[in-house]
Amino acid sequence: MRKKNSCIVVGAGPAGLSAAIAAARSGWSVLVLEKNAQPGRKLLITAGGRANLYDPDVPELDALEAYGRSGRFLRQVLAAFSWAEFLKKLNVEIEREADANGVETVYVRGGARRFLDALLTEARRLGVELVTGAAVSSASVLLDGNFEVRSQHLKRKCNRLILATGGMTYPSTGSSGDGYGLAGLFGHKVESPRAALDALTTTPSFPNLAGISVVDSSVTLRRDRRKLASRRGALLFTHHGVSGPTVLDLSLELSRASASPQDFPGAQLVADLRPDVTGEQLVQEFLTISKSKPRRSLANAGVSPALSARLVRELAHSAHIDPAKRMGQVSRAELTTLAANIKALTLTVREPLDPRRAMITVGGVMTEGLDPHTMESRRVPGLCFVGELLAPAGPCGGHNLLMAFATGQAAGSRPPDSPS
Repeated sequence: MRKKNSCIVVGAGPAGLSAAIAAARSGWSVLVLEKNAQPGRKLLITAGGRANLYDPDVPELDALEAYGRSGRFLRQVLAAFSWAEFLKKLNVEIEREADANGVETVYVRGGARRFLDALLTEARRLGVELVTGAAVSSASVLLDGNFEVRSQHLKRKCNRLILATGGMTYPSTGSSGDGYGLAGLFGHKVESPRAALDALTTTPSFPNLAGISVVDSSVTLRRDRRKLASRRGALLFTHHGVSGPTVLDLSLELSRASASPQDFPGAQLVADLRPDVTGEQLVQEFLTISKSKPRRSLANAGVSPALSARLVRELAHSAHIDPAKRMGQVSRAELTTLAANIKALTLTVREPLDPRRAMITVGGVMTEGLDPHTMESRRVPGLCFVGELLAPAGPCGGHNLLMAFATGQAAGSRPPDSPS
């Protein structure tokens, strides 16, 4: 039975809970339907359970560029959203942590569990009803303009419907693309979803270096001889390729530039593992060490303090230089080749990203059919789309949580008596 001024939110992740809280504060009677047995499963694994956030001391609009061209749609919701105020109302505190490069990351004090508990506590305080184990199978608009939502064991009607089902990545958390079919039922176009923010599988790969990191690197993404993007920061070698903040963000850029996941193979990463010096300066460093330590092996002479001996050994091998060779016997030509390998280690992407592991989805409900202030459909009054279900996506650093909470609040904030 439909309550007057009733709102149903499908999905109890960050966007859905934000929408539910905002709707309840605006005077709606709110029901949240969550397919999982517990809400917020994807939030709980954010940053290994620590929940890294966009810095609340930085203006929200400063994040706009990070969402790419499709993210321009987010200008109005970011301008209307106060991240600091949102956290304050939930009584959520932050803590800061700097990495080896001095780059600061913001986390929730108490971690993702503390954040989820705060959201659920506020929702309960406002009278939001949460039903778990309720996977929505269909939704339709009725002749009177209201909605009917069905799951296996439930059928409800409402005046306002907010879809916050997430993308299609990390389906073990419930984010399995359910919302795309629902969007299609209402005539909304869906941009082909692609996985993003994950390690890349490459050729060559260095399984012997798995776990070895380069604290400061500069990595450029290229495809068809065209530069797509560059990032500077930590690089991590894995059993099958590379990861780390630089690679995760470049995987996002590759997703944005690809029409489908099958476009990934063949793209190249060119990694400068010593961006602080030129190639010639690096060669001069090698020559100086060669003179001072002529009997040391190339691998153990400390030719580059910023790089581990294991990494230098692998890079020498890949440059066809014997790493056991004494420095006094290594020619200038060989040192130049090694320096070139360090300055431009080229890795070819071998496989598309695995949606089962990738953090976020690029693509989804296209924003051209939505009101940028309210996330409301221009086709179906009262229907809203929020969070990762939308086509835009952001890089690491809390941008996707910011988008989820901002779009959720925008969709939930319209009062019941406000004309559509």
